[in-house]
Amino acid sequence: MKILEKEIDFDFFDADEMEKWDKYTEEMKKTINKLDVKNLKQYEFIRKFCTAVEKCFDGIFGEGTSKEMFKGKQNFKLCVKAYKDLVQARKEQDNELSNEMKDIQKELDEINKDYSVNRATRRARK
Repeated sequence: MKILEKEIDFDFFDADEMEKWDKYTEEMKKTINKLDVKNLKQYEFIRKFCTAVEKCFDGIFGEGTSKEMFKGKQNFKLCVKAYKDLVQARKEQDNELSNEMKDIQKELDEINKDYSVNRATRRARK
């Protein structure tokens, strides 16, 4: 997947990687939701928001990812863009997973149909 035009290796079909995704995106959401926008100066809000995003990216992709990705800057717009790229990649993988599940279900239905017909035919012979 590409995030901020950088290729990052991540497999949304891997249970261990998805566990990281769930853990770190949830932590990030909690941190951002707790930010008291009214009582923070703009630079304080940006710094706290970006730190939450950086921790999320480092947790999911490995320590140092955020420094490489954001080049040491805490830029609100850049962090939002990176997160949007990540969410878009997740949506694309979810669509692929959904299509795979539909294919598997179709195959299972076909197998069950064949099995049921054969079983009914065998029972009728008894």
